[in-house]
Amino acid sequence: MEAETTGSKDGRTVRAERTRQALVDALFGLLGEGELRPTAERIAERAGVSERSVFQHFRDRDALVEAVARQQYERVIKEVEPVDASLPLAERLDAFVTQRARLLEQVSPVVRAGRLFEHRSDVAAGWLTSARSAAANEVERVFWRELQRAEAGERAVLLAALVSAGSWTAWEGYRVHQRLGTERARAAMRRTLAALLGER
Repeated sequence: MEAETTGSKDGRTVRAERTRQALVDALFGLLGEGELRPTAERIAERAGVSERSVFQHFRDRDALVEAVARQQYERVIKEVEPVDASLPLAERLDAFVTQRARLLEQVSPVVRAGRLFEHRSDVAAGWLTSARSAAANEVERVFWRELQRAEAGERAVLLAALVSAGSWTAWEGYRVHQRLGTERARAAMRRTLAALLGER
């Protein structure tokens, strides 16, 4: 009897995990299709579960978005390969922009959704702040040599400009507002960074 109870409990746990994952995948899919404010009903419908299940597995919308953001981070981090900071500038630029553009394109749907309620959600604000900080730190690491050559009074300004040029906001501007394809957007980002760094 004890073994049956344990087995039954394990079965419920597995089903709960499947439902939770189905809800996360459903929201991922909807965001990717441009639905940035899907209702609980819409998410449940996509997941193939009841609307009640959304709030049985997530206390509120923030918790569901947090789960989506965490899963996306886990997927993205596996694809990140630190750019070799000892490479010549031209090669570093190529490697940095290629990787940054690919990652920004991948995370855009979730970032767009997060920004909609960043001002009222500590969860969204927290993971967006962490993502921006990590992106800025990578810019500083990759282009440290060029930053060190800048005059002390200009170094912080140059870093700020580089971080901005390689940011999601810049990428969104290229892709959405200027309607550039990924190749042209990537080329525009590289040219901006190269100009700031004085690449010859």
